[in-house]
Amino acid sequence: MIKYGIQIGKVHSDPTEMIEAIKNAGFEAVIVNFSGKFDNDKMIDIIRNVGLDIENCHAPHKYINQLWVDSEYGDGVFEMLKNNIIECGKYEIPRTVWHVSAGNNYPPISQLGIDRVARLIEVADKNNVDICLENQRFFHFIDYIYAKLDCPRLRFCYDSGHEACFSQTKLALPKYRHKLAALHLHDNNGVYNEDLHLLPGRGTGVDWDYVRKYIADYEGVITLEVKKIPGVPYDEFFADALEAAKFVKS
Repeated sequence: MIKYGIQIGKVHSDPTEMIEAIKNAGFEAVIVNFSGKFDNDKMIDIIRNVGLDIENCHAPHKYINQLWVDSEYGDGVFEMLKNNIIECGKYEIPRTVWHVSAGNNYPPISQLGIDRVARLIEVADKNNVDICLENQRFFHFIDYIYAKLDCPRLRFCYDSGHEACFSQTKLALPKYRHKLAALHLHDNNGVYNEDLHLLPGRGTGVDWDYVRKYIADYEGVITLEVKKIPGVPYDEFFADALEAAKFVKS
C-alpha cells in the first residue's frame, strides 16, 4: 500500500493545527526539521499523538561546504551533523537527509571530509539511523563519498526540484536508484537556481514521467517537500497536496 508524506518545515510555534490538518488530509508521514524555535520534544509528541510517522529529518546545512575544510567551521559542521544523527536516534527517526555541498563556489574534495563522513557513519550506526545524501548542483561529492565509503547506512534521497533547477539533468535517479531510501518531491519551472518548492505538476521544470519510471517499484513513502501557499487554509492546501502526491504515484 502506498503511503504519502509531506514536510512540515521549521516549526516556530505550536504546530497542532497544521499537524492535524496533515493527518485529516490523508497523509501518513511527515519530514521534520529541528532548526525551528518550537520545542522538539513537544513537536514530536504532537506528530506521533495524531498517528503520523516521521519519514526522515532534514539535517541543517549551514556552512556545509566547510565539511571538506580543515577549519573551526569544518569542526562545527561535523558537530552539527553528529548532533542531528543523535537527535534522530533519540526520536527513533530512521533516516536523516544531508546536503554535502552548496552553491558553485565549493572547496575541493578532501580526505578530511571523507574521514569526517566515515566517523559520522559510525555515529549513525550506533544510533540506528541511515544517512541519505541528497542531489544538489553537482554529483562529484556524492559520487566520491559512495566510492570511498561502501556502507549500508549510506543511502540516497532524490530531490526532484534540485535536479530540475540546479543540475538540470536527468542523471540522479539512474545513478543512485539502487541506494534510494527517501524522496523530496517538488516542482519548479526549470529556471537555474529558482528552487520554488511547488506542488508536483504545478511547474514546468520536472519531467514527472521520468520520475515515475524510476520510482515505479519504490516501496518507501512518497514524500513532498513543498512550500505552503500563503493565505490558503491548511485543510485546503494539504488536500491539494495529497492529490499532487498521488499525481506522482498512486
